[in-house]
Amino acid sequence: MAMWLYQMNQGQWSPNKYRLDIWEGERWVWPVGKKLSTDIPTPGDRVVFFYALAGGIEPGFYGWAIILDWREDEEDERRMYFRPVAPSDHLKMYPWWDDAAAKIANDVRGKVKMGTLWKVPDDLSTAISDGVTSWLGHRPNESNR
Repeated sequence: MAMWLYQMNQGQWSPNKYRLDIWEGERWVWPVGKKLSTDIPTPGDRVVFFYALAGGIEPGFYGWAIILDWREDEEDERRMYFRPVAPSDHLKMYPWWDDAAAKIANDVRGKVKMGTLWKVPDDLSTAISDGVTSWLGHRPNESNR
């Protein structure tokens, strides 16, 4: 099972709008702009949702989901179908953002920071899962931001 990082743009879709719209257990479909991998997401893969620091003031990992389907048409339009799962409702209120989260996101995105979807290497997939689990054990405060 692979993991993918979907980067959201705070200027186009604010974290507050994300908090209002996305709820665990609902089915969603989103367009995928620039995909930085030749691999294709498959049903059962995980995807994490991330806001970069650039372009806003609320960066971090906001949730994760299970990919239900991936569709690409002749016009290069790509769509990802997914269902958010726990602890997404918690993360959208207290996004994981600290030095470790920033480093992992930078490592996943590599030299290309502007894009929509990256395949996460296995070692960083484990680091993201561990980081989210650790983050859930405490409530972030201003010193973490």
